Amino acid sequence: MKGDIVDTTEVEALVDRHLHAPFAPEPLKEQLRNAAIRSVRRYLRENGSRLALTEHSEQPVEVHLTQGVTVSGRIDLIRRIDTGERSIVDFKSKERAQAETVTRDQLHIYVAGYEELSGKRADLVEVLNLDEGSRSSREEVNDALLKEISGKVAKAGDQLRQNDMPRKTSWCGTCAACDFAAICRDQPDTP
Repeated sequence: MKGDIVDTTEVEALVDRHLHAPFAPEPLKEQLRNAAIRSVRRYLRENGSRLALTEHSEQPVEVHLTQGVTVSGRIDLIRRIDTGERSIVDFKSKERAQAETVTRDQLHIYVAGYEELSGKRADLVEVLNLDEGSRSSREEVNDALLKEISGKVAKAGDQLRQNDMPRKTSWCGTCAACDFAAICRDQPDTP
């Protein structure tokens, strides 16, 4: 990329290098590829002038929030903003939507992981939505939430060690939003 100009060839190469859909039918692959190219171009148009503030992208982290439990992840972007504060950023789109609370927890775990990795504390967490006209968000790191999440991780680790994983007694809103519900039970038929 040259300055603020988005080079089409470079964007397409970037998308082809990072878009993996080996089992998708060709029309779906092409649809995903075109959507990714549009999103990257829009992101670069809107944020190209701030690329020099990028500290890391696709940064792997591991955090040890409690004895014997390691949480691994990959931070989409770590950057400084114009105030000099450090921000942990996650890119989202409607195609890969998850509950805002899950994203918020995820970003705070990344804050802990980044601090463990680098010895530096992030000041902010951001969700940059890649969809046209969608809302992005930014908030200060919430120490109380970070402590609460550490407690949740510790509890989950203890439950796994003790094989204490009770199922919900019936299908509910939690089940409907759970990525692992199909392992636990079948979704009831709806009339």
